[in-house]
Amino acid sequence: MARTKMSSVDTAWLRMDSTTNLMMIVGVMVFDTPLDVKRFKTLIEGRLLVYPRFKQYVVDDGMAAHWIDDEDFDLDAHLHRVRLPGAGGEKELQAMVADLASERLDKGKPLWQMHLIENYQGGSALITRIHHCIADGIALIGVLLNMTDEDPNAPDTPRDVAVPQKSKIKKFAAQESGDAFANIVASLGPIGQQIQGFVTGAAPALAPMLANVGAPITGLAQSAFDRLGPLKAPIESAMDEGMKIGTRMVSKYSRWVDDPTQAADAAKVAAGVAQELAYLATMPTDTATRLKGKTGTVKCVAWSDPIDLTRVKDVGYILGASVNDVLLASVAGAIRNYIVGKGDAISDNALLRAFVPVNLRPKGKEYKLGNHFGLVGLELPIGEANPIARVFEVRRRMNGLKNGYQAAVSMALLGVLGYVPKAVQKQALGLLSDKGSAVMTNVPGPANPLYLAGSKIAQNMFWVPQSGNVGIGVSILSYAGGVQFGLITDRKLCPDPENIIAGFATEFDKLLTALMWLENGYMGADAGAFDAMLTAEAVPRAETRESEPKKRLVKKARKSRKQETGD
Repeated sequence: MARTKMSSVDTAWLRMDSTTNLMMIVGVMVFDTPLDVKRFKTLIEGRLLVYPRFKQYVVDDGMAAHWIDDEDFDLDAHLHRVRLPGAGGEKELQAMVADLASERLDKGKPLWQMHLIENYQGGSALITRIHHCIADGIALIGVLLNMTDEDPNAPDTPRDVAVPQKSKIKKFAAQESGDAFANIVASLGPIGQQIQGFVTGAAPALAPMLANVGAPITGLAQSAFDRLGPLKAPIESAMDEGMKIGTRMVSKYSRWVDDPTQAADAAKVAAGVAQELAYLATMPTDTATRLKGKTGTVKCVAWSDPIDLTRVKDVGYILGASVNDVLLASVAGAIRNYIVGKGDAISDNALLRAFVPVNLRPKGKEYKLGNHFGLVGLELPIGEANPIARVFEVRRRMNGLKNGYQAAVSMALLGVLGYVPKAVQKQALGLLSDKGSAVMTNVPGPANPLYLAGSKIAQNMFWVPQSGNVGIGVSILSYAGGVQFGLITDRKLCPDPENIIAGFATEFDKLLTALMWLENGYMGADAGAFDAMLTAEAVPRAETRESEPKKRLVKKARKSRKQETGD
């Protein structure tokens, strides 16, 4: 029976399950025609089960977790054919997704499950649940899309898993002597002191592991480094995977490895990491809103209709912002409107912190399972009423995160926590999760329509899990020229996520209208004026020269508004 040790980061995600938040990635695919079950099973067997993790269950003895081959694996235990009750419409599908998001996976079997809905709006829908310890969202999207084709008549040919290339990045040198665990935890700064306090209280649980090291005191440092690996091992692993996160860290690290004389450069990296650690340890909580509080055990799910990705790109072009900046600003506006619509006061400087995953794997290795990402805390300016100013503020904050080391540091911390007892991990994670209100992902999907077993995928959505008392999960996924906005919430904190969803397109329309307003020379308009503008006839064009992208944007915006109002 094959037995493979789980990485420290994956172990951290395995043990992060709680009563109120399960560590499952939940995905939904909607098909415009009924899915051929026989062909679908063939694709699962030939393109999904080639990844060993999907035929292995997990054994965790409290000190380490291992992948074990399931000799009794049965596909029918993981693929369930079901029907929606009642009309079998979107509300019924959303209710089923919410129920499954609150239901634990069977840990006696491989940690994934699919529910094929056979009566959804004349076609089919597929709900997929996969435990986060198997892989992160980037990898799982790649794995699931590996079952699809761009041609509906393509043969269901099996596909092998790509073989990873050996990394050219050199390894960190291990310590020669001393207590490695104490030294490395000490290097974590303020957070290390807090973790050390937890570990001290858990010393009896750690004693058996340390006793089994079986090395003389002079060699204990090497053994502890190999087995515990706090900080250095996770960063080494991240570097080994390329760590392409759009920051300066990779290039600096690589130059340091290739040329040891660049010690000053390495010192800057170390200083940046230390600064991020200090910030994480002392990070203030975000603004208190009705979306922040103690979570319950029931989830709610809602999603929007796709909006045209070209329109989003045009807006970003005009404002000098990325597609991501524009979309996140619209999300911030939708959340703001929801809170205000409930009658709650909101200050101009109110912020909602969303933990955003940052991919740490190099391009071309999306197939590689496991968790290779870090988290950054993006503070969404929900207090800003002006939609254009909101985009600029999101852009400013995102640029600040891109030039930092927060993603790498957070992955390192997960590596640390994967080697300590679950109780210690839970307390340490609580230090961070309580300082935010949401988890948010924005993943670029395929530009062209895809087919699964001959059926066209009309919509494609997924949500990453929340941890601790984080009760909001936001998903932004582009697919086939559209952008889909999805929300999963804790019912105690937000029982009506559809009301936030409804504000997403509205906020984007406000942004379009604001640009049209500015185009015609109207400055300083407030949010109420923008709302009035949405229902008014188009303002006459100013006699000014415009760039072609701006002309196209304004033309599309006016045409869209006329179609909606019937003018």
